[in-house]
Amino acid sequence: MPWQALDEFGFDAALAAAPGVSLVMFGQPHCGACRGWQAQLPQWLAEQAVQLWYADVARAQALAHRFELFQLPAFALYRDGQFHAMWQSAFSAQAVRQALAAALAASPQEEP
Repeated sequence: MPWQALDEFGFDAALAAAPGVSLVMFGQPHCGACRGWQAQLPQWLAEQAVQLWYADVARAQALAHRFELFQLPAFALYRDGQFHAMWQSAFSAQAVRQALAAALAASPQEEP
């Protein structure tokens, strides 16, 4: 499950065209926690039908502003192209799967 790159110009179009569940990670290359999440999420979600997207906010500063990001990594969850929630989880496979299921069971929210 490879990461697909997003930038501020193609962000909305790419997610609108993405069927199913999409998890967007906002990060930066020099962020150690971001690298850890990037390495582990594909393994932890290998059996889930989740598309993984990555937006480098050092290059896409408009996205950082739009989503009011102060800490990285940050995650946005989409389903069938529509924003569902800002997502967070503890850094473990079980916690990730449980948090994802809980977020998807809740009602969608308005995008920030």
